[in-house]
Amino acid sequence: MLCHLKFGLFLFFAFFVVIMTVFIYFFLPETKNIPIEEMVIVWKEHWFWSKFMTEVDYPGNRNGTGVEMAKGGAGYKIV
Repeated sequence: MLCHLKFGLFLFFAFFVVIMTVFIYFFLPETKNIPIEEMVIVWKEHWFWSKFMTEVDYPGNRNGTGVEMAKGGAGYKIV
């Protein structure tokens, strides 16, 4: 490819850098200072990814109990 395209090889890679930049800008939401527990909300509010989000039913959401992360983040416990 390098022998045939010569300078065009740099344009080839530049094209893909532009495509990747556009993808990042439009399809990946900003997640700075957002706790991991609220990331579901971010994905549900996004204009594109909200079409693929479904309601997540955690075991503790029935009967009025909540779900809390276990110590060290190794699973969850029902409170």
